[in-house]
Amino acid sequence: MHTTGGDMPSQGTVLGALTVVMPPHDGADEQVDWDAVRRAWGVGFPSDYIAFMSTYGAGGIDGALSVVLPEASTKPADSPDLGGMAAETANMRHMWESEGGPDEVDAGPDSVVAWGVSCGADILGWLTVGHDPNEWPVVVWERHGWPHWKIYDCGMAEFLRRLFTKGFDECPLSDASLWGEPSPHFVHWREERRRWESGVDPYTGEPDPYFGMKFD
Repeated sequence: MHTTGGDMPSQGTVLGALTVVMPPHDGADEQVDWDAVRRAWGVGFPSDYIAFMSTYGAGGIDGALSVVLPEASTKPADSPDLGGMAAETANMRHMWESEGGPDEVDAGPDSVVAWGVSCGADILGWLTVGHDPNEWPVVVWERHGWPHWKIYDCGMAEFLRRLFTKGFDECPLSDASLWGEPSPHFVHWREERRRWESGVDPYTGEPDPYFGMKFD
């Protein structure tokens, strides 16, 4: 098993540390029915992810990484919006089934649940081993990395903070645009959509040069 990072910090402090690096100015409370989500998935969820959803919500970070929406379904729903938890979890489990999981992990593909996806087609999730979700490490299927599977001894909020502050030995993602990014910008998915539909790039505020164009 490839692991990196140190001891997990207190779940009560990790989100506060992340908000210092990435202020949630364009975030929004998702109002998630966590009881329904837990029933659907058969597990609880880490407290930092629950706090992330109430502080930031689901959305994108500089167009390079998306934190996905928790869904009360374990199967991908027919929806115009791709990339929710169910769809990305299905993708992550498919990769486990097709190429095998992380070395030395005695578990099956159902032991991963996705919480994010990168612009480099990496899938980020939790290795849901153990009874305490706050102890679940982050697992990444890195499309262009080798080995593809890497495990990080931290939760998702701390993983993001370390990504932005170069807190790992190397960039954990195929695309390095957020590696050491001093001022990452999060935009909630509804606001992201509103900006695109108004012809504005959600992250730069500049006009989208392709707005209104039709492609065959």
